[in-house]
Amino acid sequence: MEINFIANDVVYEVTVDNSYLIGFADNKNEPNEYVIIERALEFDEQDIKLGMDSYYFEYSDQSNSGYGLCSKVILRQSGIVFSIKHKRMDDITSIIVSYKEHIIEDIKEYRKTLSNIFADILVIE
Repeated sequence: MEINFIANDVVYEVTVDNSYLIGFADNKNEPNEYVIIERALEFDEQDIKLGMDSYYFEYSDQSNSGYGLCSKVILRQSGIVFSIKHKRMDDITSIIVSYKEHIIEDIKEYRKTLSNIFADILVIE
């Protein structure tokens, strides 16, 4: 199953607790659909032991969440495609988030944050 939604709000930052954070939401104040991705700048021994030494990915609620769920992430001019690893999120195979280009205030910072989170699975088209 392929999920599609339009993000009217996109957030990308380094948080106060030292992690990269990117969020896409259909509505800033009361989102029905959203994607949140977070990755710590550093991982401690416990993170590594628990398999949490990757990025955290969540779609619309915690029942659709986990670590390292994407096989590939494709950044396009008007959106982003998250290819979900087989059977990691029920029947969801991909999540396509579209947005208007002007919603990204600093495209270089946005791309840098995506690269820091997804490293070797990010493709920029």
